[in-house]
Amino acid sequence: TDFEALSGMEISHTTSALGMGGMRSKVIAAEMATAAGIGAVICSGLEPAALRAAVEGETVGTRFPPRRTRYSSFKLWLKYAKPAHGTVVVDDGAARALRDGGTSLLPVGIVDVSGEFTAGDAIEVTAQGGAVGKGIVNYSAVELRRIKGLKSAEVRELFPRATEEAVHRDYFVLA
Repeated sequence: TDFEALSGMEISHTTSALGMGGMRSKVIAAEMATAAGIGAVICSGLEPAALRAAVEGETVGTRFPPRRTRYSSFKLWLKYAKPAHGTVVVDDGAARALRDGGTSLLPVGIVDVSGEFTAGDAIEVTAQGGAVGKGIVNYSAVELRRIKGLKSAEVRELFPRATEEAVHRDYFVLA
């Protein structure tokens, strides 16, 4: 099942006497499992034979096959467990480079900064088209507001010992 297709759907957050967290939490759990290279099945717990059928590979519920390329445990932690303390909005070129090129985020591609965070915190990265990803930032919110949109040489003039990347590609995971 394609998680990108599911993300555009309205999936309930509600709970009931029969389950906790609603369908959204079940889909997120399945996404986490498949990102770790583990297949998952969401099926009815009221059907006595459903679990056995799922384990035996029979058609029951919705099956989520494992991803071919799995995330590292660090990137799983970053994506699902580390809370974000702010948001950085990037231009379309930076969003494309992050999504398609696997590059680091440089200050020149940043157009807006919201929230209060320090270097080492996790931040959400968004663009006009929506969420891009999440990463560990190398600057505080105050510093990023000061250097957003600047080229690397201009950043070095303000912060001579600072790193070039606002978020390094090794500490970034796509949404």
